[in-house]
Amino acid sequence: MTEFWNLIVESNTFNFAILVIILAIVFTKIDLAGIIEKIKNDISTAIENAQQEKETAAKELQSAQKTAANTDNEIAEQLKNAQENAKNLTQGIIKNTETQVENIKTNVMRSIMAEEKKLSNELTRQTLQSSIEQAKQNIIQKLNENSSLHEKFIEDSINEIDGVEL
Repeated sequence: MTEFWNLIVESNTFNFAILVIILAIVFTKIDLAGIIEKIKNDISTAIENAQQEKETAAKELQSAQKTAANTDNEIAEQLKNAQENAKNLTQGIIKNTETQVENIKTNVMRSIMAEEKKLSNELTRQTLQSSIEQAKQNIIQKLNENSSLHEKFIEDSINEIDGVEL
């Protein structure tokens, strides 16, 4: 019997049968099907989550690309608006400056003309005063030189007064 026992123990079939029995006991104790099912479910969940994250990332990428595309357009539009505003502002400043220059020219011309009139009036007044003073002196000199003129001047004045009708 020991030989038989040695023969059984050394046989591959016996060893295989013992291994199968041990694995069967282990499988019944461990619930390998539940563990495999749990791992399978975890992998499925991880795959689904990865797909959802991929879709979310793709949507965010598209949104970011649209935003980037819109940003370029918005920047171009803002630059265009800024250029137009600068151009309009420059034209407005130039127009206001030209208007102010024209107003200044007009005011200067008015001031010059007013000063010319003032000077002309003053020169006319001074010339008139000088002429009157010169005429007065000439008359006095003529009267002093010739006393008969004095009497004739008085007679002419009286005749003119008489000739005036009231």
